[in-house]
Amino acid sequence: MKYSSRFFLYAPMALFLALVLGVSVHWWVVASTFSTRLAAMNGREIVPGVTMHYASRTISGFPFTLDTVFRQMSFEIATPHGPSAWHADKFAMHALTYGREETIFEAAGPQELRWMRDDGSKRMLVFAVGSLHASAIEDRTGLMRFDLDLVGFGSKVMTARRLQFHIRHDKDDTLDLAVMADGIRIAPGICPNLGGGVDRVALGGTITKAESFASLRAGTQRWEAAIKRWRTVGGKVSSGGLWLALPQTNPTIASLRFQRALLQISADRIFAVPDLLDGLCGAARY
Repeated sequence: MKYSSRFFLYAPMALFLALVLGVSVHWWVVASTFSTRLAAMNGREIVPGVTMHYASRTISGFPFTLDTVFRQMSFEIATPHGPSAWHADKFAMHALTYGREETIFEAAGPQELRWMRDDGSKRMLVFAVGSLHASAIEDRTGLMRFDLDLVGFGSKVMTARRLQFHIRHDKDDTLDLAVMADGIRIAPGICPNLGGGVDRVALGGTITKAESFASLRAGTQRWEAAIKRWRTVGGKVSSGGLWLALPQTNPTIASLRFQRALLQISADRIFAVPDLLDGLCGAARY
């Protein structure tokens, strides 16, 4: 066999092996660095005011993704009234080792949401979901978009076919918000403002003066400080519309109660889900 023939035979194979080796080394370096970061974050603040706890973790996904599965994961957020926390038995993160900065989140099993109301009383909501998916997209300035989608939400106080939350940073110095819920049914006496439930509700809105949240999106500022600055510079929340479909039972009365409850929620409370629930339900017993 001539030298030139051997070259064209072995060169592609050598190039392929070099590529495989390079990809393998890159993945192991990225995975090792990420694992070290996770170990350092456990039990500490991952961003100002937010603490992460987990019992164990495993990392897989070779050669192109980082798939991290956590057991007994919880996030605790400091608030003026006391800590709020979310806990899940199983939690997973998925990210590519190349390309754009996008992370996919999933949670399964029983979950808990704990918070404190303005009067110092503690609240807890235990629930389960058929599926919980979320995604976060970042650029060099920080978080650009966040999407949350829950399907088959169930608890003793409320069930829902689907719950969605979306927020996006736009180039015109605004944040676009969208909240949607389908098939909400509420236990008797829990939330009189909503009656027995809502078939579908969709809310849209825009937050102005979004530069106030630049440090928050970058993960270097507590959310209370960002909101304080937003108020100072005259930030506002403008409604993009409300779409409401109510059950056939007393639709007019239920609609009036629901819209009145929405009007009673201040713009500041749009950033706190527990406070939003309190605003809608009044003296709720969840």
